[in-house]
Amino acid sequence: MSPDRTTARALARAALAADARMSGFAMLPAWTGTVMAEQLPVIGVVTPQERVDPQTLDCFQCALRLQVVAKRLGGDDLEDLLDLDAAAIEASVTAAMLGQGLRCLPEEIVTTLNGEGEQKIGTVLVTFGLLYLRRLPQG
Repeated sequence: MSPDRTTARALARAALAADARMSGFAMLPAWTGTVMAEQLPVIGVVTPQERVDPQTLDCFQCALRLQVVAKRLGGDDLEDLLDLDAAAIEASVTAAMLGQGLRCLPEEIVTTLNGEGEQKIGTVLVTFGLLYLRRLPQG
């Protein structure tokens, strides 16, 4: 299978919706900026970057960056909850992609905690690298 960005996002969203832990998060179609505390927990899938390396005149090796962002409320155990979220995201997305014959592996996990307001809000960003070959589109 040679995916495009839309297919990669759809596969990741379906995997997260099927995961027991992550299915309780509201899926945002795109990260729109500010998310209100009453909307949490939320999750989004984006593909912010794709590097293209020509192999021949009509074949390219592509390195797609796929990111899953999860945001939730929490208490003193917020960082532990985000670690569990990250593990569930890694497992579900990686298994779904590999199940479709796609090499998609986690590359980075970034956790951010914000306790400045009345509530503690945490965000985990899991970045995956998806490598594949594609042909030059015929126009």
